[in-house]
Amino acid sequence: METRNSFHSCNNDIHGESGWKTPAGDELKDNLVTMDEDLEEFPEIVQDPVYATVRSTASYISTDSADDLDWLEHSKLAGGIIKFLYEGSTEEKSHTAYYVRVEEEALIDDLARYMSKVWKKRNPDIILSVISSLSHYKKWKNGQEVEDFQAGLIQAMNSTNMWVLTNGLDGGIAKIVGDAVRFERERRIILTSRKKDFYVKLSKRDEVDDLPRLTVMGVVPKLQIDFDASKEGIHDSIISLKKSGIKSEALELNSEHSHFIIMEQNTDLKELENFRLRVEERLLMPIGRGKRYRKMQMFDPTLNAGSIPENLPTISSTCTPMVGLLIQGGPIDIDHVVDLLRRKVPVLVVQGSGQAADLLSFVYFEKVNHTGDDYESYVKTELIKRMMNCFPKDFVDDELARNRCRDIFLECVSLAYQDNGRFLTVLDINADPDGLRNLDKYILMTLFESQVSKQGSRFQEQFQSDLKLTLDWNRPDLAASQIFEKYDWTTIKITPELFDKALLKPGREKFVELFLERETILLHEYINYKKLLDLFNNVANPDFFCQICLEGVLAKSPGMSYPVGKDFVIGRDCDLNYLLYKLTNLENLVSSKDISMNFSGQFVCDKVTAERKALNALIYWSVLTFNPGVTRVLWKKSDQPMVMALVISMIWHNLAIKWSRDLDTKRQLKQAAIEFGKQAVKLLDLSYSDSCLNTIASLDEKFPELNNKTTIKLAHIARNKFFIAHKSCQKWLVQRWHGNLLIREVDYGVFKLPNWLKIYLSVLFIFPMLFWITYEVKEENGIKLTVEEEEDMDLDQMDTQDLMPMKMKWDKSTKGKMKYQMKEMLSYGRQNLKVPIYLQFYYLWSAPITKFYVSQIFYLFYLTLFSYAVIIPSCGDFYIDLVVYFWTAMIWVEIIRKTIIKRKEYKEMKIFWTVLEIVLIGAFLLVIGLLRIVPKFVPFIKYTTAKFVMSLGLLYFYYRLLSVFLPISPVLGPMIINFKAMMKKDFVTWLRMFLIFMFAGGITIQAVLYPNYYPLDESIIMALSRAFFGMFLTKIDDLDSNEKCESFYDNQTKKVCYNSAASFWNRNTSQIRFQPEYASCPYRSFGGYAIVMQYLVITKLILLTLLYALFSVTNAKVQSESEEIWKYQVYSIIVDFETRLRLPAPLNFISYIIMSLEFIFKKVKHFFGWCCKSSCCRRKDALDGRNKLSIVKVRGSVDYSYWKSCMKKLNEETEKTTKEEARPKEQSQRIEQLVTQSKLQKEFNDKMTEQMSNLERQLIVCSLALEQIAHKIDTIDPKARPELETVTNLHMASRQSPYPQTKLQRFPVFDKFVSWEEPYPTYDPVLYTKPVDEYKESVQNLVDPDFIEITERLIMSSQSQAERVSLLSSTGFQVPMWNNSATYVINDTNVEVNRVSWITKDGMPIRYELDSSNMPINPMGRTGLRGRGKLRRWGPNHCVMLVVSRWKRYQSTSQSQQNFITVDGKKVLEVLVVLKRETGEITLPSGKEYGDISLYSAVCRKFLENIFESSNVELNNNMTEQQMVQFFEQFVEPHPGPFTGFTSGQIYKGYMDDPCNTDNAWREAEVWNIHYHVPDNLDLKIKDKEKKWKEVSSYIRLPGNQNLIVQEAARNQGAYF
Repeated sequence: METRNSFHSCNNDIHGESGWKTPAGDELKDNLVTMDEDLEEFPEIVQDPVYATVRSTASYISTDSADDLDWLEHSKLAGGIIKFLYEGSTEEKSHTAYYVRVEEEALIDDLARYMSKVWKKRNPDIILSVISSLSHYKKWKNGQEVEDFQAGLIQAMNSTNMWVLTNGLDGGIAKIVGDAVRFERERRIILTSRKKDFYVKLSKRDEVDDLPRLTVMGVVPKLQIDFDASKEGIHDSIISLKKSGIKSEALELNSEHSHFIIMEQNTDLKELENFRLRVEERLLMPIGRGKRYRKMQMFDPTLNAGSIPENLPTISSTCTPMVGLLIQGGPIDIDHVVDLLRRKVPVLVVQGSGQAADLLSFVYFEKVNHTGDDYESYVKTELIKRMMNCFPKDFVDDELARNRCRDIFLECVSLAYQDNGRFLTVLDINADPDGLRNLDKYILMTLFESQVSKQGSRFQEQFQSDLKLTLDWNRPDLAASQIFEKYDWTTIKITPELFDKALLKPGREKFVELFLERETILLHEYINYKKLLDLFNNVANPDFFCQICLEGVLAKSPGMSYPVGKDFVIGRDCDLNYLLYKLTNLENLVSSKDISMNFSGQFVCDKVTAERKALNALIYWSVLTFNPGVTRVLWKKSDQPMVMALVISMIWHNLAIKWSRDLDTKRQLKQAAIEFGKQAVKLLDLSYSDSCLNTIASLDEKFPELNNKTTIKLAHIARNKFFIAHKSCQKWLVQRWHGNLLIREVDYGVFKLPNWLKIYLSVLFIFPMLFWITYEVKEENGIKLTVEEEEDMDLDQMDTQDLMPMKMKWDKSTKGKMKYQMKEMLSYGRQNLKVPIYLQFYYLWSAPITKFYVSQIFYLFYLTLFSYAVIIPSCGDFYIDLVVYFWTAMIWVEIIRKTIIKRKEYKEMKIFWTVLEIVLIGAFLLVIGLLRIVPKFVPFIKYTTAKFVMSLGLLYFYYRLLSVFLPISPVLGPMIINFKAMMKKDFVTWLRMFLIFMFAGGITIQAVLYPNYYPLDESIIMALSRAFFGMFLTKIDDLDSNEKCESFYDNQTKKVCYNSAASFWNRNTSQIRFQPEYASCPYRSFGGYAIVMQYLVITKLILLTLLYALFSVTNAKVQSESEEIWKYQVYSIIVDFETRLRLPAPLNFISYIIMSLEFIFKKVKHFFGWCCKSSCCRRKDALDGRNKLSIVKVRGSVDYSYWKSCMKKLNEETEKTTKEEARPKEQSQRIEQLVTQSKLQKEFNDKMTEQMSNLERQLIVCSLALEQIAHKIDTIDPKARPELETVTNLHMASRQSPYPQTKLQRFPVFDKFVSWEEPYPTYDPVLYTKPVDEYKESVQNLVDPDFIEITERLIMSSQSQAERVSLLSSTGFQVPMWNNSATYVINDTNVEVNRVSWITKDGMPIRYELDSSNMPINPMGRTGLRGRGKLRRWGPNHCVMLVVSRWKRYQSTSQSQQNFITVDGKKVLEVLVVLKRETGEITLPSGKEYGDISLYSAVCRKFLENIFESSNVELNNNMTEQQMVQFFEQFVEPHPGPFTGFTSGQIYKGYMDDPCNTDNAWREAEVWNIHYHVPDNLDLKIKDKEKKWKEVSSYIRLPGNQNLIVQEAARNQGAYF
């Protein structure tokens, strides 16, 4: 996209291309003051609300600053606004940025002042200088790495106030940075546009507004500016920026940068780099007013010694941290890096991005891993190679620049470690795939590893600045490893502002945990009511608190009540306490007065309690704002972790059940509540495994901060069934169920008495109480002791698993003896006599178990009497009715009394059903009194009605057994829970569905079967009853009509209805149609059958089956938790019987009389006690109170330490579990890293393998070349050359690569491996056979087929041997006859194929061998290639070769003159050669064997074609040797004398070293020397004779062993060679 850049200048005029002229003095001030007015002539620029970093520079200069602008006149600076206009866009939608032009003479301090005064920029938290030149940028191969880099960069910029410096151009890394900023800006716009939720607007600080502004500065050179001359004098001129230099192409600024620093009069990149370095060096120092940090008091006095005056609570920042980031880059960027390192600015290098970054990483790791003497020499050499690969155009013919760049790389590495700090960090994106996404981590790590410990004010500045960076960037790992571990020798205190950030910023719970673990802050010195109020009003996401807590629980309007005021936290009855009360039923959980007094140092309690109260207040804050992470961290630091976990779980559970409307929030709340509930159970289990008795005793411990509630009561309030179902709680409940009783188990051998029988016998006969029951008496210190002899207390008398009886351990020999049992019982009774008898009665009748059994037996008596009263005939018995009425009234009164007590002491218990029961029983008493008692005196109602009402009451009181007495049974209790669940959920759901079908089916069946049924109300009752009982009874007898009714329905016309009456209500009942005997007549029809059948199918087959299925599913779900639910409900049952009177109904009226007397007695006693109360008693009580307080403190401290140790164990287990859960993910990440590294290693190995293969190949080539050179050296002296046969044995030409007319490389074969007798295990020759169809068509029938391919195809086929032979015969295949000569008929022509070798050994022809595939083997050895090659025959390929020679003469006009050329007295020989057009090589004339003609005919024919170039040759096809000689003799010129002047003879017959030879095919030749002693006439017939006659010398080059053949011919002729 093409971008146009528009500059708004602070000055009025533009003069020439050099830039802008700076006005002087007042003119400058006037321009600055009137800048806004000048900008009005342009359309208004629409700026993004979340990216409003750019406004007019005039608006950025304050009034105070405008009065002090004299420095700007001489500053050589000018600036304004850049307006980026995109193609097709308008100025209203343009994007803007600030710029400032800096002339060469300008001071950098003036630039910093300009940033402060005009741009209003203050010191950033950190500066990131991105080092990457555009000229050496290469597009990133992996697009995901670009996205990761952008994500990591934006994450860092969103976390803290960070400035990013780039080259500012729209290309390379600067463009990637700009694109990242653009994506983030668009994201912020979307967030801003979608914030329509009312609750989001309630936040004091908007989420987007809290994000730091995106500050990206580009430092660019002064480019050539083109402008329209007609626009001179106008502020806004559209210009284009062009790159200064040789190229004239325009470069654009990146429009996503917020600021640009433009350097005037820039000539080269080095000057720009120096200017940017000066800017960066100045940015290291504060700009404008420096940051100020609160002074921290350290425990180490050396840190603050002489650092700051005592009266100055803050210190100013003196240095801004900066980190360089090298991505890719070129030589100029390395200069930048080394300049930063010289100034001790740390640099982060991204290895894997390419270019200079990879080169610097290579040198760095080589330096780290290799410290030997050869390091520098190796690195220098290798670095130069890599530099030339990366920068091939930068160092062309400039070795000095190359070496200088190399030395800079080495200097960078040498500066990596300075002053005990590391200033160079490498991020390997290949080793760490998430490295770029975690760019903030590596930036901070680079910064921290370069820092050294400081003291005094510098220490405080560095510590707070670093800690703020890690907190902003959410890097607790770096805070722990790089900050706290660095200063682990001292105790560090942090400021409240840092702790505020850790609490309020999302995802910073790890910092909260770190601060609390390091004890960097005391919570009672941190929090007061103001701080608590501020925390509520500044939560990151107030939606939950406003919607659920304020609006839902407190029923307040969020718009009016948020931010909350002081009334929310001040006072006992503040909204915060009321909110917590509604969620926990606990009062005054947060005392703002106490925490404020403790904060001010005026402690209202000890410091441990003060710290606990402050921590609890923070926990309640995090719970109500639903911050599970912070809640978990704070909870871990609690010294009451188990009860606090129950309270947290209770609050979130109640919020989820009662007030959360959103399903996602409800699910999250439930999940969090369950998690903390499980943590409480785990703590209880840890404590129980450590000490059973201590855990059970702790369940009765009361907590003053929680309204003196005990642990188990809090668990019941929280409805944590798993906690109460724990075995320790169940043992505690068993103890509470037995009260002060310990029921002793006595084994009588044959039978054992159950506990209920012992209770009944003890209650009725009293005497057994002395033998079966003992008692627990509470001492003054609250500890239970069994009343037995002190000397008899030992481990054998401890409780059993259920803690019900005290079971003695007896010897096996005496265990079953009755005499011994009676003696023990008498001894046991004597011990009980130590308890007064009245106390024994009191304990016995006060125990819940006694109340239960006594109440149960009395209730059974009541039901028996009630049943008898109901079943008495007629009006019944008045006196019995009166007793039942009184008994029922006493039960009713008892229920009312215990309900009031429960409501007062157990507010968490639900009393809705109890209140409903009270109402029902009260109504029953009222009705039964009117219907059964009053008619005795005033008869006014039927006795059957009274009997029906009493029957209903009897049913209710019978069903009441299910909820009062049966749930205590461990067998029936879970069954009742399943029954309730099925009735409440499944049956109600099913009944709602059934009622639809019942009404529809009943009405339709009644209407179809009984269309005239009368009266109407009875018809409806009949319809519904039929439909309901249809579930159990199948009534179908009325589907068929009877004889009486059939005639009645004969006439069914409408006239009958209209004759009756116009309306049913005006009918004439005297008509027969409405008579009762006819109204009940059923009507038989198809519709009746259909309706009844569909109803029965739906109800009996579908609905009943559905009900069974629902019951089965619910039973399976509840079955797994029914036992825990039952154990949880046992607590309510025990509380119910604890609150009952000792005497059951109807005897409880005696208890009421006694209670009334006791109440009167207490009031009188209290009155007299108040009158005689003395001050001495008050002092004694106060002293006792102080002593008691001290005891509680010591005990509490021990208890808190114990629970902290349990919490520590739980944390260790949780961490272990978390690690186990995270292990698959870590293993997956490690596997991914290993896969990535393995890929890189594979690539490296492939390169190494390739290099090794190349090296091995080169080594082989070199070895072969050396052997060839050796052979050439051996043949330099022609006289010393070996014999032809000797050389042929080492066929050199047969091993040359590539194979002629192909690119095939032979397998390397050295001289020692040529022989087949020499083992060559790795020998793997290439297979090649030239296809037959590539030969000339005339000889294709004469060429051998590919026997190897044919053999393989036959082997793989499934044909039989006969079929294979038949197939080969049909295709004309001729079976080769090795080592034999045979004649075949091909195309009616006799063809002789001679496969006998001409090679001789010891004068005898050899027989060549066959390989495993039945192919012939080259008898001269290996060639490195299998197959037939381009030869025509497998095995030997015969030919006749000619050495046509003559004496070389001087040029003369006369052929007859004997002017021979002689050398060393010998004549020089010349021979005829043939130039091959395919390869360009020269060879001797030869004739190949095809079998259709003789070899001699073939050689003569080829001679004529190749030498004379004759196309039409007619020769005898069966020429003999003599005929061949005669053929060549004809070319002799006539000469005098008997000598013919012509000689011929065979000089060699055998193997030919030819490049076409293979392991299975080779050339053999019969060589003839045709020599002309006298002049010949060949030259008259030879064309290009100069090219075809070659002088025989040591310089002649013929293929294979043809050189030796020619030299042999020269030797035979006595010629020079």
